[in-house]
Amino acid sequence: MHEFSMVNQIFRKCLEVAKQNNATKISEINLEVGDFALIVEIYAQQAFDTLKKGTIADKAKLIIKRTPGVLHCNSCQQKSEIWFSKEKEKAAVEGRLEEYEKYEKEVAEKTLLKADPNLGTNIFHCRKCDSSNTTLIEGKGITIRNLRT
Repeated sequence: MHEFSMVNQIFRKCLEVAKQNNATKISEINLEVGDFALIVEIYAQQAFDTLKKGTIADKAKLIIKRTPGVLHCNSCQQKSEIWFSKEKEKAAVEGRLEEYEKYEKEVAEKTLLKADPNLGTNIFHCRKCDSSNTTLIEGKGITIRNLRT
């Protein structure tokens, strides 16, 4: 469950910012989570609920807004908005589900646990020309949008 380590890092940063601004409580943390960060929201919420106990964020809400990925085609230069779950559903219909499961494992192991931004295997196809010569240019990040005190 990589969500715990990710939420822990985010939570610690939020506490640090609150302390720097002399806040006595945090009531809300707003995050934007790229769909390709592969964060399961219920696990992130469970981690947050565990971490906030006994802190200035004890009664805080965690609000997560999902954002899509953006795929850039290196062949035709087209940019497309994509969502991981829809891509995975399509792959299942096409008999390519194993590729996506491998991709999910790589993201968890390389990107999140080893802080390696290179996802390795490219499995996404351009919407315009169907080329697999694509680069996922957005959608893997997690951004703290704001804190409410």
